[in-house]
Amino acid sequence: MVKLLVYTGSPGAGISMAAAAEAARAADAGKRTLLLTYGSTAGLGALLGVAIGSVPVEVAPRLNALALDARSELAAAWEETRATLLPPFSNLAGDELPQPPASDAAFALLRIRDLAPNYDRVVVDAGPHDPLIEALGVPDNLRWIARLLIGLDGQPAQGSLLPGLLLPPEFVSNLRRVLVEAERLRNLLDAPASMVCYVLRPDAAALAEARLAIPAIQLHGVAVGALVAGPLLPPNPEDARLAPLERLQAALLDEAAAIWSARPLLRLDMSATAGGHMPLLLAGRAMGDAGAVTVRSPIGNAYRGEPALTFELPGLPQGAIGLTLSGDDLIVRVGSYRRHVPLPSRLRGVRAVRATREGDLLVVRRR
Repeated sequence: MVKLLVYTGSPGAGISMAAAAEAARAADAGKRTLLLTYGSTAGLGALLGVAIGSVPVEVAPRLNALALDARSELAAAWEETRATLLPPFSNLAGDELPQPPASDAAFALLRIRDLAPNYDRVVVDAGPHDPLIEALGVPDNLRWIARLLIGLDGQPAQGSLLPGLLLPPEFVSNLRRVLVEAERLRNLLDAPASMVCYVLRPDAAALAEARLAIPAIQLHGVAVGALVAGPLLPPNPEDARLAPLERLQAALLDEAAAIWSARPLLRLDMSATAGGHMPLLLAGRAMGDAGAVTVRSPIGNAYRGEPALTFELPGLPQGAIGLTLSGDDLIVRVGSYRRHVPLPSRLRGVRAVRATREGDLLVVRRR
């Protein structure tokens, strides 16, 4: 089974550097590797020292790179179905369409699903954590809309956004198909062979952001298996003026290692910023194999032998979580992030459930 590593984290160039370094190291170790980005092509292309586009290009032996253009993917998909639409939609060209939120991640997962059989490892440069978390929430948002319009799980719709409107059967069928496809795409990320590598910029602001972003990623069922700190100053710099920065960096890394003690904290050397295959390969060798980490699903269905819904939310500060029960959905808030989670059937129909924090676990069970 192909190993899928998704690199995200604190906004900055470190995400692309860490993803490229891992891809170079994996290919050098004998694994057929695809490095994919769905953001700007300029940064990753400069790091690799080659021009990359919408088809895989060879960067080094066993290493291919691809930069997805989500707008072009959307336009092409629209043109394929345009002839089946009625006016005024059939009059719209693909290039005229606005890009829906999180569509870039969706098209990236579609491409990964098609290309993955050709590789042993797929490394994704997913950019900063906020867009990734937004993309992970799309299936839940679609499910909420569908429940209002057509009902779900055999239940009638709970009200109507458009009273009196009879939805055409084709609309209902297409909406259900979109729901299924969205869940399948997210399932690519919560599979046992997939995980997120969180790239931590070595400063206090990034550390505070990570304490919310990492739990928010796991809240959506996607495991954060490793952290990568960097790019880092080299140890013992000759210039004494850098010594205070080195001490601050070391203190931040110690704090991160203590907060996420169950996860490896890998180091990305500043040398990766030079660009080119060899600096990335050397940085990747020094960083280590993130793909060797074994992960488990951050969402469970039992606690101490009792029916429960559990979420592993590592590093989440006290007071940063909120819960609301809405029908059969539990709304979980982690800082400014939130997710609508359908309660399992064994917890539905109960007058109340209770939630407790047990270390890094949020446990929801019968009262």
